[in-house]
Amino acid sequence: MPADHDVLAVEFDGYGGPEVLKLRHIAPPQPGPGEVLIRVHAASMNPVDWKIRSGMLQKFFPVDFPAITGRDGAGEVVAAGSEAEASLVGKRVCFLASRGVGTWSQKIALPASLAVPLPATLSYTDAAALPLAGVSAWIGMVKAGNVKAGMRVLIHAAAGGVGGMAVQIARLRGATVIATCSERNVGFVRALGAQEVIAYDKTAFEDHAHDVDLVFDVIGGDVHRRSYRTLKRGGMMVSLVAAPFEDQSVRYGVKLAVPQVLSDPPALAEVVALVAAGKLKACVEHVLQLSDFAKAHQMSETGHARGKTVLTLTG
Repeated sequence: MPADHDVLAVEFDGYGGPEVLKLRHIAPPQPGPGEVLIRVHAASMNPVDWKIRSGMLQKFFPVDFPAITGRDGAGEVVAAGSEAEASLVGKRVCFLASRGVGTWSQKIALPASLAVPLPATLSYTDAAALPLAGVSAWIGMVKAGNVKAGMRVLIHAAAGGVGGMAVQIARLRGATVIATCSERNVGFVRALGAQEVIAYDKTAFEDHAHDVDLVFDVIGGDVHRRSYRTLKRGGMMVSLVAAPFEDQSVRYGVKLAVPQVLSDPPALAEVVALVAAGKLKACVEHVLQLSDFAKAHQMSETGHARGKTVLTLTG
């Protein structure tokens, strides 16, 4: 029988399909020095979650089992460890956890520095959709790509969580956005601000996109290879970790940036502020209960998920 104070968490004991995920009662973590304890109200689904669970990324992100899935979320600070500000208790926050710290748990302990305050106007559901997708897009568009007015930007997988946020950030910074997505998502991506949307299941994007200053690639593989043809000489390819690819930047006379996506509270705070101001939107497409944890992984694994899927962890 579970103890009175146990919390529910989604764990897995080995690599495999969604069936390896188990909803279990675990002892709540205790905040260490400089850490806070957060009651997680909502957590989001990110493609990296199922890729880690499947073993696809074990060379890059080895896992210590049992592991809790999930990388980000939102909730309320309920306790502070020594060396953490006691005034944080009761604050609403969102967070991108350090690698190896799963967030699909009703309580997690994190360094206080990773907890980004939420304005009262932002729901836990919307806030949970922002950390990994928002920080990934911010790193790609702002930190690595330095996107600004007058640039032509090609964004792949624009209907997904990261791509959709990248479209919005690029438009906010004055760029002309060309985006790729499936035909069924063309209207959705156009509504995010993309001026030209190419349905990859109907036509080859490289036949339509030319003289591009920056390509934002979250897919890799064949899409990465074909994307070089769209760039002008001196342009840049920003590629986040996805399928393996061959670096052809020298051949095409372009730059290649492969930034790491790590916890970045200042970047997350920028994204949160822009969403609160109505300049960006979270694009939450599905809200599931914690008991639907396997379904969330299955939906993401199809590769055709639109926007963000968020799980609510509190009843």
